[in-house]
Amino acid sequence: MKLWNNSDEDGEVDLTPMIDIVFLLIVFFMTVANMITAEKKPIDVPVALNSTIPEDYGERTTVTVQRDGSLYSGVYAVTLDELRETLINARQEDPQVRVYLRADSAAEHQYVNDVMKACANAGLSNVIFAAFQSDK
Repeated sequence: MKLWNNSDEDGEVDLTPMIDIVFLLIVFFMTVANMITAEKKPIDVPVALNSTIPEDYGERTTVTVQRDGSLYSGVYAVTLDELRETLINARQEDPQVRVYLRADSAAEHQYVNDVMKACANAGLSNVIFAAFQSDK
């Protein structure tokens, strides 16, 4: 029978698998953080005097109107008809779908009005607008 000897090297811990897992976690979190910030196209958000932060923001379909009138559903460029179809399909999948409308402060109101009509045509009434709160 072999007795345990202090000089045996059984007590060493191999840290290689732990280091591999840590690197994989770092890559995962960097990728997810990049995807979250990629969902929003950069715009100049308008300032509103009476803006409030919604208590229940929840999951919302993001629609962006840029100053030249180009539309984005999430990160994808869409036409007005494609946006309307996207919203109709989203409502068929989830009747409680809600919309987060981000419009550039320099965009003409007609573009925003067209998006609101597309939401109404899709049967969506829960729409919130992006705005900075005023200091006043």
